[in-house]
Amino acid sequence: MEDQPDFKAGIRFDTLEENQPLTGSFGNQEVTVVRQGQQAYAVSARCTHLGADLGTGLVAEGEIRCPFHHARFDLRTGEATGAPAITPLGCFQVEIADGLLRVTGKRTPAAEPQGAAPKEKIVIIGAGAAGHALADRFVTAGQGAKVTLISEDAEAPYDRTFVSKQVLSGMKAPEAAALPFAHPHNPQPVLLRGISARKIDRQARQVHLSDGQILEYDSLVLATGAVPVRPDFEGADHAAVFTLRTLSDARAIMARAETARSVVVLGSSFIGLEAAGALAVEGRKIHVVTRDQVPMEKTLGREIGHFVQRQHESDGVAFHLGTTLTAFDGAQVTLENGHRLEADLVILGIGVAPDLTLAKEAGLDLAEKENGVLVDAQFRSSDPAIFAIGDIANYPACDGSGRLRIEHWAHAADQGAHLAVYLMGQTDQPFDRIPFFWTKQGDAQLRYVGHGVPSQGVRVDGDLAEKDFAAHIRGSFLHGALLTCNRDMEALQTERDWEA
Repeated sequence: MEDQPDFKAGIRFDTLEENQPLTGSFGNQEVTVVRQGQQAYAVSARCTHLGADLGTGLVAEGEIRCPFHHARFDLRTGEATGAPAITPLGCFQVEIADGLLRVTGKRTPAAEPQGAAPKEKIVIIGAGAAGHALADRFVTAGQGAKVTLISEDAEAPYDRTFVSKQVLSGMKAPEAAALPFAHPHNPQPVLLRGISARKIDRQARQVHLSDGQILEYDSLVLATGAVPVRPDFEGADHAAVFTLRTLSDARAIMARAETARSVVVLGSSFIGLEAAGALAVEGRKIHVVTRDQVPMEKTLGREIGHFVQRQHESDGVAFHLGTTLTAFDGAQVTLENGHRLEADLVILGIGVAPDLTLAKEAGLDLAEKENGVLVDAQFRSSDPAIFAIGDIANYPACDGSGRLRIEHWAHAADQGAHLAVYLMGQTDQPFDRIPFFWTKQGDAQLRYVGHGVPSQGVRVDGDLAEKDFAAHIRGSFLHGALLTCNRDMEALQTERDWEA
């Protein structure tokens, strides 16, 4: 922190640019200061998600936004207001006198008004991004005890983005993926782990659970997420064939991978390729088998797809394009084109499907081709007492361009947070957050804002070889999408501008 300004000693106030964050020191702590008019706010400098310097972020609408994964924090209170962050920032007292700004110590923000109390019994089925974020907002409001959170997973809630990115590569221990509640000393929800919902009785407003419990609800929220697609091939049930969706999956793959010298990943989805990258260590051969002629072409376009392929090939990953797997005997896989590959481990990464089992059995209205539960702009289903959020929600786009169903972690969490605010009577506005996700492909960190359709056109600005570019992907939603590599500020500014 030697080269940073010393906020304890003070800096000239007129050197601070409006809404331009500046990171400096206060004793042994890093602090980011933001000037707004003749006032200034000071918060802890590191994003509580993965530690990015907020001094390199963006300020908009009273929030400071992280350059890495677009987490948002209220400058006045430090509260996390946008996924993927949950834990609030620390806040500091600022003194402006004699033309100098000084940070004088920590401060405790005044409590925000919480609005009307929600209905007494709120039951959430699913503790992933959407369900956890919904419950967390109730905890922050001091009303967590009114919520019951049902998780089929035996694990405590965790950040699923860690599974294929940090945990499988060994960068983080599985415990690091844990999702806390932002205010652990506030009343907490009832968390039922390792239990599934078996039936919804809409007339009685009851949920029947696998352990025999029957829960009554006033509002029921389905956040059941998605399940991996499992293709049918000879040997698909072999003990060495895995999907990658849960922490339990990651642990099992890691254990098997300790002795695996050759791994076959079926599918070039984001999860499949992230798994390939995580397992591509010296001495281990990774094969990606995909029906695609160009990986990711349908999602990111041909040019970026070739870039992604080169990223992995530089790490020794071999691609087998335009084919699929027809058999696995525990030692080899047979491909549709007749080729055989040695394989000690097979990972299925051909995509996921929304888990609509409960919704269908309850008779809720579904989108065409079962593309999610039809909900309104407040995520209410065809039953006014039942809401659906996250991967299963098919909701109206905020620009009126049609309907969307988005499978992004942070977007699901933002839906949960929005629904919580609505249920607490703090908003009647429609959900309008711009979709966002990030992915690590090889050593390239990619950020994606919006929702594009590459078949409608892709324009790339910058240098792919230098990993410095922005790809503009056309689509009917707003202006389509923007994919960036090493252009974090451009991604943040685009998201801000599209929101406006």
